[in-house]
Amino acid sequence: MDDPLVAAFRDEMLCCDEINVQDVYGPGTGSAELLVYTLRGPGRQIAQRLGLLGFTREMALDHLNELLAEAGSHSFPLSRTVKRTPQEEAEREFLKGYSATDWVRGLEKAHLSAESHPFEFGGPAWLMRQLRYAYPPLALRAALLALPDAEVEVCVHESEGDPDSELLQLCSLARANLHSMAAANAPLVVLTEGSTDVTMLEPALELLYPQLTDLVRFMDYGSRPQGGAGTLVTMVRAFAAAGIANPIVALFDNDTAASEALRPLARDSLPRNIKIMQYPRLDLASDYPTLGPPTTDTPAGSPTRADVNGLAGSIELYLGRDVLCQPDGNLRPVQWRSYSKAMQQYQGEVTEKKTVQNSYAAKLVQAQDDPSLIDTQDWTGVRAILDAVIRAFE
Repeated sequence: MDDPLVAAFRDEMLCCDEINVQDVYGPGTGSAELLVYTLRGPGRQIAQRLGLLGFTREMALDHLNELLAEAGSHSFPLSRTVKRTPQEEAEREFLKGYSATDWVRGLEKAHLSAESHPFEFGGPAWLMRQLRYAYPPLALRAALLALPDAEVEVCVHESEGDPDSELLQLCSLARANLHSMAAANAPLVVLTEGSTDVTMLEPALELLYPQLTDLVRFMDYGSRPQGGAGTLVTMVRAFAAAGIANPIVALFDNDTAASEALRPLARDSLPRNIKIMQYPRLDLASDYPTLGPPTTDTPAGSPTRADVNGLAGSIELYLGRDVLCQPDGNLRPVQWRSYSKAMQQYQGEVTEKKTVQNSYAAKLVQAQDDPSLIDTQDWTGVRAILDAVIRAFE
Protein backbone atom coordinates (compact mmCIF):
# COMPACT_ATOMS: atom_id res chain seq x y z
CA MET A 1 0.00 0.00 0.00
CA ASP A 2 1.30 3.45 -0.95
CA ASP A 3 2.46 5.30 2.18
CA PRO A 4 1.44 8.82 1.03
CA LEU A 5 -2.04 7.58 0.12
CA VAL A 6 -2.52 5.88 3.49
CA ALA A 7 -1.07 8.87 5.35
CA ALA A 8 -3.89 11.00 3.94
CA PHE A 9 -6.19 9.11 6.32
CA ARG A 10 -6.18 8.78 10.11
CA ASP A 11 -6.08 5.56 12.12
CA GLU A 12 -9.64 6.09 13.34
CA MET A 13 -10.86 6.11 9.72
CA LEU A 14 -10.21 2.35 9.46
CA CYS A 15 -13.48 0.44 8.99
CA CYS A 16 -14.18 -3.29 9.00
CA ASP A 17 -16.94 -5.07 7.06
CA GLU A 18 -17.77 -8.76 7.27
CA ILE A 19 -18.71 -10.35 3.93
CA ASN A 20 -19.03 -13.85 2.50
CA VAL A 21 -16.13 -15.10 0.37
CA GLN A 22 -18.53 -16.17 -2.40
CA ASP A 23 -19.84 -12.62 -2.65
CA VAL A 24 -16.34 -11.48 -3.60
CA TYR A 25 -14.79 -14.39 -5.51
CA GLY A 26 -17.88 -16.13 -6.85
CA PRO A 27 -19.51 -19.58 -6.41
CA GLY A 28 -17.36 -22.52 -5.38
CA THR A 29 -14.87 -20.45 -3.42
CA GLY A 30 -16.13 -21.47 0.00
CA SER A 31 -18.52 -20.09 2.56
CA ALA A 32 -16.08 -18.51 4.97
CA GLU A 33 -16.69 -15.04 6.32
CA LEU A 34 -14.11 -12.52 5.17
CA LEU A 35 -13.12 -9.37 7.07
CA VAL A 36 -12.48 -6.48 4.68
CA TYR A 37 -10.68 -3.43 6.10
CA THR A 38 -11.06 -0.10 4.36
CA LEU A 39 -10.02 3.47 5.04
CA ARG A 40 -12.92 5.89 4.64
CA GLY A 41 -13.00 9.64 4.91
CA PRO A 42 -14.76 12.78 3.61
CA GLY A 43 -13.31 14.03 0.34
CA ARG A 44 -12.65 17.56 1.58
CA GLN A 45 -10.70 16.34 4.61
CA ILE A 46 -8.66 13.91 2.52
CA ALA A 47 -7.90 16.64 -0.04
CA GLN A 48 -6.75 18.97 2.75
CA ARG A 49 -4.53 16.28 4.21
CA LEU A 50 -3.05 15.44 0.79
CA GLY A 51 -2.31 19.12 0.29
CA LEU A 52 -0.51 19.36 3.64
CA LEU A 53 1.48 16.24 2.73
CA GLY A 54 2.76 18.07 -0.35
CA PHE A 55 0.33 16.79 -2.98
CA THR A 56 -1.01 20.17 -3.97
CA ARG A 57 -3.60 21.14 -6.53
CA GLU A 58 -0.89 22.40 -8.90
CA MET A 59 1.11 19.19 -8.57
CA ALA A 60 -1.96 17.06 -9.31
CA LEU A 61 -2.83 19.12 -12.40
CA ASP A 62 0.77 19.03 -13.68
CA HIS A 63 0.90 15.25 -13.23
CA LEU A 64 -2.42 14.83 -15.01
CA ASN A 65 -1.29 17.05 -17.90
CA GLU A 66 1.75 14.80 -18.35
CA LEU A 67 -0.45 11.69 -18.40
CA LEU A 68 -2.83 13.21 -20.95
CA ALA A 69 0.05 14.30 -23.19
CA GLU A 70 1.50 10.81 -23.01
CA ALA A 71 -1.89 9.26 -23.78
CA GLY A 72 -2.18 11.48 -26.85
CA SER A 73 1.26 10.46 -28.10
CA HIS A 74 0.38 6.78 -27.67
CA SER A 75 -2.50 7.28 -30.06
CA PHE A 76 0.08 7.39 -32.87
CA PRO A 77 0.92 4.08 -34.62
CA LEU A 78 4.17 2.39 -33.65
CA SER A 79 5.33 2.23 -37.27
CA ARG A 80 4.32 3.44 -40.70
CA THR A 81 3.14 -0.05 -41.64
CA VAL A 82 0.63 -0.09 -38.79
CA LYS A 83 -2.40 2.08 -39.32
CA ARG A 84 -4.43 3.65 -36.60
CA THR A 85 -7.84 2.21 -35.98
CA PRO A 86 -10.79 4.62 -36.27
CA GLN A 87 -11.04 4.50 -32.48
CA GLU A 88 -7.37 5.44 -32.06
CA GLU A 89 -7.69 8.23 -34.61
CA ALA A 90 -10.76 9.60 -32.86
CA GLU A 91 -9.05 9.51 -29.46
CA ARG A 92 -5.97 11.25 -30.86
CA GLU A 93 -8.13 14.04 -32.19
CA PHE A 94 -10.06 14.28 -28.94
CA LEU A 95 -6.85 14.61 -26.90
CA LYS A 96 -5.49 17.49 -29.01
CA GLY A 97 -5.35 20.46 -26.65
CA TYR A 98 -7.12 18.46 -23.94
CA SER A 99 -5.83 19.56 -20.52
CA ALA A 100 -6.05 18.56 -16.88
CA THR A 101 -8.54 21.37 -16.35
CA ASP A 102 -10.72 19.87 -19.09
CA TRP A 103 -10.45 16.50 -17.36
CA VAL A 104 -11.56 17.94 -14.00
CA ARG A 105 -14.50 19.73 -15.58
CA GLY A 106 -15.39 16.61 -17.54
CA LEU A 107 -15.46 14.40 -14.46
CA GLU A 108 -17.56 16.92 -12.57
CA LYS A 109 -20.00 17.14 -15.47
CA ALA A 110 -20.10 13.37 -15.98
CA HIS A 111 -20.86 12.90 -12.29
CA LEU A 112 -23.76 15.34 -12.43
CA SER A 113 -25.15 14.19 -15.78
CA ALA A 114 -27.26 11.07 -16.13
CA GLU A 115 -26.98 11.21 -19.92
CA SER A 116 -23.21 10.72 -20.24
CA HIS A 117 -22.24 7.38 -21.77
CA PRO A 118 -19.64 5.84 -19.45
CA PHE A 119 -17.29 4.59 -22.21
CA GLU A 120 -17.36 7.48 -24.71
CA PHE A 121 -14.54 10.02 -24.87
CA GLY A 122 -15.06 12.30 -21.90
CA GLY A 123 -17.37 9.78 -20.23
CA PRO A 124 -16.78 8.54 -16.66
CA ALA A 125 -14.99 5.29 -17.61
CA TRP A 126 -12.76 7.03 -20.17
CA LEU A 127 -11.90 9.79 -17.71
CA MET A 128 -10.96 7.39 -14.94
CA ARG A 129 -8.93 5.28 -17.39
CA GLN A 130 -6.59 8.27 -17.82
CA LEU A 131 -5.51 7.72 -14.21
CA ARG A 132 -4.49 4.09 -14.64
CA TYR A 133 -0.76 4.97 -14.63
CA ALA A 134 -1.04 7.90 -12.24
CA TYR A 135 0.73 8.13 -8.89
CA PRO A 136 -2.08 7.16 -6.46
CA PRO A 137 -1.97 10.23 -4.13
CA LEU A 138 -1.96 12.59 -7.12
CA ALA A 139 -4.68 10.59 -8.86
CA LEU A 140 -6.89 10.90 -5.79
CA ARG A 141 -6.09 14.62 -5.44
CA ALA A 142 -7.05 15.17 -9.08
CA ALA A 143 -10.33 13.27 -8.68
CA LEU A 144 -11.21 15.27 -5.58
CA LEU A 145 -10.79 18.51 -7.51
CA ALA A 146 -13.82 17.42 -9.52
CA LEU A 147 -15.68 15.62 -6.72
CA PRO A 148 -14.76 17.44 -3.49
CA ASP A 149 -17.76 16.11 -1.56
CA ALA A 150 -17.19 12.46 -2.46
CA GLU A 151 -16.62 9.86 0.24
CA VAL A 152 -13.16 8.33 -0.27
CA GLU A 153 -12.72 4.62 0.37
CA VAL A 154 -9.51 2.58 0.01
CA CYS A 155 -9.39 -1.17 0.67
CA VAL A 156 -6.23 -1.99 2.63
CA HIS A 157 -6.59 -5.56 3.93
CA GLU A 158 -8.62 -8.76 3.80
CA SER A 159 -8.43 -11.57 6.35
CA GLU A 160 -10.42 -14.26 8.10
CA GLY A 161 -9.14 -13.35 11.55
CA ASP A 162 -8.57 -10.39 13.81
CA PRO A 163 -6.27 -7.63 12.53
CA ASP A 164 -2.74 -7.27 13.86
CA SER A 165 -1.67 -4.18 15.77
CA GLU A 166 0.10 -2.67 12.75
CA LEU A 167 -3.14 -2.58 10.77
CA LEU A 168 -4.80 -0.57 13.53
CA GLN A 169 -1.95 1.95 13.30
CA LEU A 170 -1.59 1.80 9.53
CA CYS A 171 -2.01 5.52 8.89
CA SER A 172 0.21 6.78 11.70
CA LEU A 173 2.90 4.27 10.68
CA ALA A 174 2.66 5.48 7.09
CA ARG A 175 3.12 9.07 8.25
CA ALA A 176 6.10 8.03 10.36
CA ASN A 177 7.66 6.38 7.30
CA LEU A 178 7.13 9.51 5.23
CA HIS A 179 8.61 11.78 7.86
CA SER A 180 11.67 9.57 8.23
CA MET A 181 12.22 9.36 4.46
CA ALA A 182 11.95 13.02 3.59
CA ALA A 183 11.87 16.21 5.63
CA ALA A 184 9.74 17.76 2.89
CA ASN A 185 6.85 15.65 4.12
CA ALA A 186 7.22 16.89 7.70
CA PRO A 187 4.36 18.84 9.32
CA LEU A 188 3.76 22.42 8.33
CA VAL A 189 5.33 24.76 10.90
CA VAL A 190 3.53 27.99 11.82
CA LEU A 191 5.57 30.91 13.17
CA THR A 192 3.73 33.77 14.87
CA GLU A 193 4.69 37.10 16.39
CA GLY A 194 4.48 35.72 19.90
CA SER A 195 3.26 33.08 22.32
CA THR A 196 -0.17 34.70 22.78
CA ASP A 197 -1.06 33.96 19.16
CA VAL A 198 -0.07 30.32 19.67
CA THR A 199 -2.15 29.91 22.83
CA MET A 200 -5.17 31.24 20.91
CA LEU A 201 -4.73 29.41 17.60
CA GLU A 202 -3.29 26.01 18.50
CA PRO A 203 -6.24 24.81 20.64
CA ALA A 204 -8.63 26.31 18.06
CA LEU A 205 -7.05 24.13 15.35
CA GLU A 206 -7.65 21.07 17.51
CA LEU A 207 -11.23 22.16 18.13
CA LEU A 208 -12.22 23.25 14.60
CA TYR A 209 -9.96 21.05 12.43
CA PRO A 210 -9.09 18.00 14.55
CA GLN A 211 -8.37 16.00 11.38
CA LEU A 212 -5.34 18.22 10.64
CA THR A 213 -3.61 18.52 14.01
CA ASP A 214 -0.95 15.94 13.17
CA LEU A 215 0.08 17.87 10.05
CA VAL A 216 0.31 21.42 11.47
CA ARG A 217 2.68 22.49 14.23
CA PHE A 218 2.83 25.87 15.96
CA MET A 219 6.28 27.03 17.04
CA ASP A 220 6.91 26.67 20.77
CA TYR A 221 7.87 30.09 22.11
CA GLY A 222 8.47 28.99 25.68
CA SER A 223 12.14 30.00 25.63
CA ARG A 224 11.90 33.04 23.35
CA PRO A 225 12.75 36.25 25.27
CA GLN A 226 10.66 38.63 23.18
CA GLY A 227 8.10 38.75 20.42
CA GLY A 228 6.84 41.17 17.84
CA ALA A 229 6.89 41.56 14.07
CA GLY A 230 10.57 42.54 13.95
CA THR A 231 11.61 39.42 15.85
CA LEU A 232 9.52 37.25 13.55
CA VAL A 233 11.20 38.76 10.47
CA THR A 234 14.58 37.89 12.01
CA MET A 235 13.39 34.34 12.64
CA VAL A 236 12.20 33.97 9.04
CA ARG A 237 15.63 35.01 7.79
CA ALA A 238 17.27 32.51 10.13
CA PHE A 239 15.03 29.66 8.96
CA ALA A 240 15.71 30.55 5.33
CA ALA A 241 19.48 30.66 5.90
CA ALA A 242 19.42 27.34 7.74
CA GLY A 243 17.73 25.60 4.81
CA ILE A 244 14.89 24.20 6.92
CA ALA A 245 12.97 21.81 4.64
CA ASN A 246 9.60 21.89 6.42
CA PRO A 247 6.84 23.96 4.85
CA ILE A 248 6.75 27.12 6.96
CA VAL A 249 4.08 29.80 7.33
CA ALA A 250 5.24 33.01 9.00
CA LEU A 251 2.03 34.55 10.32
CA PHE A 252 2.06 38.29 11.03
CA ASP A 253 -0.59 40.53 12.55
CA ASN A 254 -2.79 42.53 10.20
CA ASP A 255 -1.56 45.87 11.51
CA THR A 256 0.78 48.78 10.83
CA ALA A 257 3.66 47.43 12.91
CA ALA A 258 3.74 44.17 10.94
CA SER A 259 3.55 45.91 7.56
CA GLU A 260 6.42 48.21 8.55
CA ALA A 261 8.56 45.29 9.78
CA LEU A 262 7.95 43.40 6.54
CA ARG A 263 9.03 46.27 4.27
CA PRO A 264 12.77 45.43 4.20
CA LEU A 265 12.20 41.67 3.87
CA ALA A 266 13.05 40.48 0.35
CA ARG A 267 10.18 38.02 -0.05
CA ASP A 268 11.15 37.03 -3.58
CA SER A 269 14.47 35.70 -2.33
CA LEU A 270 12.92 33.38 0.26
CA PRO A 271 12.83 29.62 -0.39
CA ARG A 272 9.58 28.29 -1.87
CA ASN A 273 8.80 26.39 1.34
CA ILE A 274 8.44 29.64 3.33
CA LYS A 275 5.23 31.64 2.99
CA ILE A 276 4.80 35.12 4.48
CA MET A 277 1.23 35.91 5.50
CA GLN A 278 -0.63 38.51 7.50
CA TYR A 279 -3.90 37.81 9.23
CA PRO A 280 -6.63 38.07 6.59
CA ARG A 281 -8.95 40.98 6.13
CA LEU A 282 -11.88 40.83 8.56
CA ASP A 283 -15.39 42.07 7.75
CA LEU A 284 -15.98 42.97 11.40
CA ALA A 285 -12.95 45.28 11.28
CA SER A 286 -14.13 47.19 8.20
CA ASP A 287 -16.46 49.38 10.31
CA TYR A 288 -15.14 49.27 13.86
CA PRO A 289 -15.33 51.72 16.81
CA THR A 290 -12.09 53.56 17.51
CA LEU A 291 -10.69 56.10 20.00
CA GLY A 292 -8.21 58.85 19.32
CA PRO A 293 -5.84 60.26 18.78
CA PRO A 294 -6.21 62.21 22.06
CA THR A 295 -6.72 65.99 21.99
CA THR A 296 -6.95 68.70 24.65
CA ASP A 297 -10.71 68.48 24.63
CA THR A 298 -10.80 64.67 24.50
CA PRO A 299 -7.69 63.33 26.29
CA ALA A 300 -9.06 59.77 26.17
CA GLY A 301 -9.52 60.05 22.41
CA SER A 302 -12.59 60.90 20.39
CA PRO A 303 -14.92 58.03 19.45
CA THR A 304 -15.42 57.35 15.74
CA ARG A 305 -15.71 54.37 13.39
CA ALA A 306 -13.10 53.27 10.86
CA ASP A 307 -11.80 50.39 8.76
CA VAL A 308 -9.02 49.08 11.01
CA ASN A 309 -7.88 46.28 8.68
CA GLY A 310 -4.15 46.68 8.19
CA LEU A 311 -3.95 49.11 11.12
CA ALA A 312 -4.98 47.29 14.30
CA GLY A 313 -5.46 43.63 13.37
CA SER A 314 -3.79 41.82 16.24
CA ILE A 315 -5.04 38.39 17.29
CA GLU A 316 -7.58 39.86 19.75
CA LEU A 317 -9.59 41.39 16.90
CA TYR A 318 -10.13 37.88 15.46
CA LEU A 319 -11.37 36.13 18.59
CA GLY A 320 -15.06 36.75 17.89
CA ARG A 321 -17.70 39.40 18.38
CA ASP A 322 -18.95 37.47 21.42
CA VAL A 323 -15.68 38.13 23.31
CA LEU A 324 -15.07 41.62 21.92
CA CYS A 325 -18.38 42.96 23.22
CA GLN A 326 -18.56 44.87 26.50
CA PRO A 327 -21.32 44.20 29.05
CA ASP A 328 -23.42 46.93 27.40
CA GLY A 329 -23.26 45.08 24.06
CA ASN A 330 -20.93 47.55 22.36
CA LEU A 331 -17.63 46.40 20.85
CA ARG A 332 -14.48 47.26 22.77
CA PRO A 333 -12.92 50.04 20.69
CA VAL A 334 -9.52 50.18 19.06
CA GLN A 335 -7.24 52.76 20.65
CA TRP A 336 -4.91 54.53 18.23
CA ARG A 337 -1.34 54.52 19.49
CA SER A 338 1.78 55.60 17.60
CA TYR A 339 2.05 57.02 14.10
CA SER A 340 4.31 55.32 11.56
CA LYS A 341 6.04 57.80 9.26
CA ALA A 342 7.23 54.95 7.03
CA MET A 343 3.70 53.62 6.49
CA GLN A 344 1.99 57.03 6.93
CA GLN A 345 -0.68 55.54 9.15
CA TYR A 346 -1.47 54.91 12.80
CA GLN A 347 -0.95 51.71 14.77
CA GLY A 348 -3.87 50.67 16.97
CA GLU A 349 -4.93 47.91 19.30
CA VAL A 350 -8.12 46.71 20.96
CA THR A 351 -8.63 48.13 24.45
CA GLU A 352 -8.80 45.78 27.47
CA LYS A 353 -6.83 43.10 25.63
CA LYS A 354 -6.42 40.95 28.73
CA THR A 355 -10.18 40.88 29.29
CA VAL A 356 -10.71 39.85 25.66
CA GLN A 357 -8.13 37.08 26.00
CA ASN A 358 -9.73 35.77 29.19
CA SER A 359 -13.19 35.79 27.59
CA TYR A 360 -11.83 33.84 24.64
CA ALA A 361 -10.18 31.30 26.95
CA ALA A 362 -13.53 30.76 28.67
CA LYS A 363 -15.29 30.38 25.29
CA LEU A 364 -12.68 27.85 24.22
CA VAL A 365 -13.17 25.74 27.34
CA GLN A 366 -16.95 25.79 26.87
CA ALA A 367 -16.59 24.59 23.27
CA GLN A 368 -14.13 21.88 24.27
CA ASP A 369 -16.53 20.61 26.93
CA ASP A 370 -19.54 20.81 24.62
CA PRO A 371 -18.67 20.97 20.87
CA SER A 372 -22.34 21.61 20.03
CA LEU A 373 -21.77 25.17 21.30
CA ILE A 374 -19.38 25.94 18.42
CA ASP A 375 -22.26 26.78 16.10
CA THR A 376 -23.61 29.30 18.61
CA GLN A 377 -20.26 31.03 19.09
CA ASP A 378 -18.39 33.39 16.76
CA TRP A 379 -15.33 31.65 15.30
CA THR A 380 -15.32 33.65 12.05
CA GLY A 381 -12.00 35.40 12.59
CA VAL A 382 -10.13 32.39 13.96
CA ARG A 383 -11.43 30.20 11.14
CA ALA A 384 -10.27 32.77 8.60
CA ILE A 385 -6.73 32.63 10.01
CA LEU A 386 -6.62 28.83 10.17
CA ASP A 387 -8.09 28.49 6.68
CA ALA A 388 -5.37 30.77 5.33
CA VAL A 389 -2.69 28.64 6.99
CA ILE A 390 -4.17 25.36 5.76
CA ARG A 391 -4.40 26.65 2.18
CA ALA A 392 -1.02 28.35 2.12
CA PHE A 393 0.60 25.62 0.01
CA GLU A 394 -2.41 24.42 -2.02
